[in-house]
Amino acid sequence: MTGPTISSGAIHKLITGLRELGVDPGPYAREAGLDPNVGEDRDARVSLDALHALWEAVQRDFPRPEAALAGARRYAPGDYGLVGFVCMNSSTLGEALGHAVRYLHLWTDDPAMVLSSDGSLEVQYRTQARDRLGLRLATEAALAEILQGARTLTGEPLVPSEVRFKHGAPEKRDAYDEFFGTPVSFGAPTTAMRFSPRQLAMSLPRADAQLGVFLRTLANDALARRPPVSALERVRELIGEELQRGVPELSTIAKRLAVSERTLRRRLAEQSTSFRDLLDDTRAALAREYVRDRRMQLSEVAFMLGFSEPSAFHRAFRRWTGVTPAEWRGQISRT
Repeated sequence: MTGPTISSGAIHKLITGLRELGVDPGPYAREAGLDPNVGEDRDARVSLDALHALWEAVQRDFPRPEAALAGARRYAPGDYGLVGFVCMNSSTLGEALGHAVRYLHLWTDDPAMVLSSDGSLEVQYRTQARDRLGLRLATEAALAEILQGARTLTGEPLVPSEVRFKHGAPEKRDAYDEFFGTPVSFGAPTTAMRFSPRQLAMSLPRADAQLGVFLRTLANDALARRPPVSALERVRELIGEELQRGVPELSTIAKRLAVSERTLRRRLAEQSTSFRDLLDDTRAALAREYVRDRRMQLSEVAFMLGFSEPSAFHRAFRRWTGVTPAEWRGQISRT
């Protein structure tokens, strides 16, 4: 599995929702490259790309612009596993949000969140993910689920003082204003939700202080065992970013990492790989992701991967998968 990952619990509600509608989630999960039963294993991880692809597959056949909000209404803090249980047993909402920020890496590799002194909870993506419907829905779900959890924990119909998203506005915005209880801004410089000092100071009536101490000990131990983003993964991320400007050279990546070319070659060799291999692997992984998105023309995919001509991309894709991009896209649509 390449790229950032997230707990399989993130897709559990999506798959459960399909089943409650009487829809077999299997074809949608497989289209996204997922095992339909992976959500039952709460210790499993899935790629963020797969989560975004699943959002898009479901939205295609069951179009609902405010789908992330509808899903958030069904979320409970415990759905976030250990992170959620730590938050549930915090003394105040502000403390719960602080724990969510601290332990979020146990749930997902990306995005990170930052809680400012003014009560603003900002969503920050470390990787330069391609703007797509699935990413937008996942981002909306992140803030909506946090607000739903805050309302559940405090027992109050909280209304944040501000909600803003970096991505563009949907056609119908009323559902967003209704869910958050305040006018929602789109196309903002950052994605964030702000709570007032009074709201942050609200106590959580069902919290168990002793249980909270125990759960934080477990979370600290789990966080210590959780590997950070590896050096190889960081190189892959940078390659993905640079590909939109053309095929990057090793010198470009070394400069962005603030190391010499010689040091970067040595570090890659210590991991039994090379820059050329990582470049090829990254292009192959992105190619599968982009070709899966039927809205993208294959010529556009070739350009985004740094190929000067579509024919060169077709040859490379056949080398990676054994079939042409069109054939692979057709196989995915039949699963």
